[in-house]
Formats: sequence, structure tokens, C-alpha cells
Amino acid sequence: MESQFRNARSPRFDLDSVYGGSAVGDGIDADVVKVISGLRHPTLKDKMRVGTAIEPGPLPDNLDQHRDLPRYGQVQSSVREAALRLAQAAMTPEAFQKFSDTLPQRAIIGDNRNDENLVIAQFHLSFLRFHNKAIDYLASHDTGWIADFSSAQALTRLHYQWLIVDGYLKGVCDPVVVDRVVNDRASHFFKFRAEFDARRQNTRLGNALPLEFSAAAYRFGHSMVRAFYDYNKNFGRPGTGFLPRATLRLLFEFTGGGGRLDDEKKLPKNWIIDWARFTGVDPHDGSDGEPARLARKIDTELAPPLHTMFKEGEDQGDQQLKALFKNLARRNLRRGYNLRLPTGQALHKHLKQIGAVESSPIQDVSALFATKPNLQNFLASTASRFHERTPLWFYILAEAEAAGGNRLGEVGSCLVALTFVGVLLADPDSALSRGFTPDQSPLKMPDNAPIDSIARWMRFAAVMQ
Repeated sequence: MESQFRNARSPRFDLDSVYGGSAVGDGIDADVVKVISGLRHPTLKDKMRVGTAIEPGPLPDNLDQHRDLPRYGQVQSSVREAALRLAQAAMTPEAFQKFSDTLPQRAIIGDNRNDENLVIAQFHLSFLRFHNKAIDYLASHDTGWIADFSSAQALTRLHYQWLIVDGYLKGVCDPVVVDRVVNDRASHFFKFRAEFDARRQNTRLGNALPLEFSAAAYRFGHSMVRAFYDYNKNFGRPGTGFLPRATLRLLFEFTGGGGRLDDEKKLPKNWIIDWARFTGVDPHDGSDGEPARLARKIDTELAPPLHTMFKEGEDQGDQQLKALFKNLARRNLRRGYNLRLPTGQALHKHLKQIGAVESSPIQDVSALFATKPNLQNFLASTASRFHERTPLWFYILAEAEAAGGNRLGEVGSCLVALTFVGVLLADPDSALSRGFTPDQSPLKMPDNAPIDSIARWMRFAAVMQ
């Protein structure tokens, strides 16, 4: 595993998915640089390119319609031609033909996975808009900062990196664990990396990340996905718009590769997200029978659409393989097995031995499920003794469920926080390394308040009222 696995992404939280990564390096040719240049505004060179939503409406709010991702249909032909050459060199003829046919509606962004789901796509857009609003703010306020691309990029990264710890990690992880990791400067993460380098001298490219994080712990979010969303007034409450709710499938279909943008090549105005329903600004508990305006709890159950994912496995001729690829839980468990991940109990024991966690391993996971006798019996009766030798991904979900499901348990929190904080501290320019806080930023809200929450991020970017 160590000799063959490589991370293709940047080794920092530097928003390479937004800015396109470095235009210099091994394998970076003129076509790659040309595509990266297409991410920038064609005339306002310091700004990022965004797209414009089209009819039908209405918009979910009183903001502007420039809230679609930039798409290849709006860029110069030279950028499209460069993208096609790169794709042709990397794809099978069949895959390239599909890519070519759908290129106009595909997003031109640093990581096309961010255009597979509309909520993620709209979140990506908020970064493009935040950058552009930073340019406008620096140009209109005497802050001492130059209103150029580098300034906006640096400030966008710093605010994002601060939110990673204080706005995200302390919400999904146990905040006590997060503080412990920060105060300890993620020492266990750096010991892991040093031990890896000692084993694999001069072989590491970029970040060495724990497989226990990437293939198990950080997949906890799969259990938080809903089957339906109160997306905006057109596809949600009060139920007088197009549909009373947005299905997960529709959120995948209204993307560049989802099929619903094939005709007009742009996002309809009525599918722009209402972030007030997702950021806690306008909460609803779901007591009316419609989707609650919050994620599902972290537990051992996945929403039904993730049992048969409609975009996955379609190219598999074997029906058993097709069923495997369509079921997200089976894929996660199979991946953990193929990567030879340790069991939850084994890793928990190791983390306690090195002082990374304080709790003891859950010797019998089935004991956590007294209210789920079928699951309890299944775990206890498997030939592989899953109740005592529990797959790591499931163990982390069970640990969180046993604590109420509002955040990860200690092992899950440790793995996620160590990796995030370690990556941030490994970058001397990160917000955490520099001790950046939002009150130090020249960027402010209209009332001069700091941009210190995800809601204020969205409002500064003018994607939420």
C-alpha cells in the first residue's frame, strides 16, 4: 500500500480545488496551464470566474443570479480545446466521447468532484464569490492591502482555514479532543509521518495521510446525508413551489454530469440554494413531517438513496459487482478490507497506548445496540466476530451513535482532528500556524463585525441574505 498509494491533491489546505493548484511542476504542460487560466475572470483578472443562472426562476432570495459554477460553455475555445486534449490523453475512447459530449455544461473548477452534488457545487461557488467580494472590499476600503488576486487569495484561505478548526472541527468532533490536539500541536500526527518517512525514505510525495483517516474516519459524513432536503422555497417549505422537498437524486442530477443541465448548459435560477436553511440561521426541527434543517445524526444507518446510488456501477456487467458499487456501506467496508485497515478495537488500543486517547476500546460493539436486536444479533453471530473485531468505519460510527450522534466519539474525533490540525500545522503559512483570527483580517461585515462564522462567510460572499 505504502509503495503504490499517492495523494494527487495539494499537501495543504490551500484551496487547490478552487484555484486550480500550481501551474508549475512535473507534468504541468501548456494545456494544464491554459485550463487553470480559464478559472480566472476573462477581463477582471484579479477575480475568479463564476457562472450565471438562467430561467426558470424564481430566485430563492433577493440576491443576484450570478450563482452558478463557471462552465466550459462560457470560456474561450482555446481553454476547451486544452481540456479536451488532456482528457483524451487520460481516458478510454468511450469515456472521452462522453466527456466531450457533455463538456459545455461541465464546471471549470480545480476538482470536478465538487460538481457532482448541487449542495457541494453551491458551497464551492461561495469560495469563488468570497474571493471576488474580497477584491471589491479591499478596493473600496482603506485597509492598506492591495486589491489584487494574491491578497484576495491569501485572505480567502486564511478565513477558510480558521473556519476549519473553529467552525467545523469543534462541531463534528468532541471540542475537548480538538483543543487537546491543538494544544499538543498534533504531535501524534507528526510522529506518524516521521515513522512513515523512516520506513519509506525519499518516497513520499506531498502529504502522507493516515489511511485510517481517509478510508474510515473521514467517511463519517456518509451517515449524515439526508434522503430529502428543505432546499429553498421552490423545493422545500412552505411547499407551494415546484416540489415540497428536494430529493438527493435531484441534487445529483442538477450538476454538470447529472443530465439535467444538458439542454441549457447552466443552472436554473430556481435551483440556487437558500443557505439560511443550511447554516442554522433559519432552523426547523422537522416536526411538520418535512426534512429538518440540519444533518442526520452520526450513526450506523445510511439514508436509503445511498443503498442504491443511481450514478454508480452502471458500467459493471456483473450484477454482484454492480450491486457492490451502488451500495455505499458495502463499498466503504470493502475498501477498508482491501486496504488492510486495523479493526476499531485494535486501533483504539494502539491510540490509548501512545496517549492519543483516554478511553478504553469497546470490546463488544454489539452491546451498544440493545435497541437494535437484529443488528446486535448479526454482529455477534458473524463468523468473523464483527462484534469483537469491528471494521474501523463501522466502529467509529457506532462510537458516535452510542454518545448520541451529535458528534464523533473520542477515536473518530482523534483521527479527524489529528489529521486536519496536523496538515494545517505542517503549512507555515496556514491560519493555525500564523495564529490568525478573523478580527485580524481587513475584511469585515457591514457592521464592522469579523467574519467569524459560516453564516457570516456566506453573507460576505453575497450568497445568503
